[in-house]
Amino acid sequence: MDEMNKKKRPILYIVVPCYNEQEVLPETEKELSKKLAEMINSELVSEKSRIAFVNDGSKDQTWELIETYCDKNPLVSGI
Repeated sequence: MDEMNKKKRPILYIVVPCYNEQEVLPETEKELSKKLAEMINSELVSEKSRIAFVNDGSKDQTWELIETYCDKNPLVSGI
């Protein structure tokens, strides 16, 4: 794909609010990352697209999990 077409693909941010989600977050991260990677590979969205997990003051290990995903997965960011 030439540079002109790459620039025309939309950048998608999937914003996921998280409050005490440590039990389901591993599966959520896995499935959303898989889907976003498929969309990038199919050239539906830009490779600059990301998943943003937003910690809403969780009392469990949600933030620690988000930090781990950020370190290991370039598609993930944490707020």
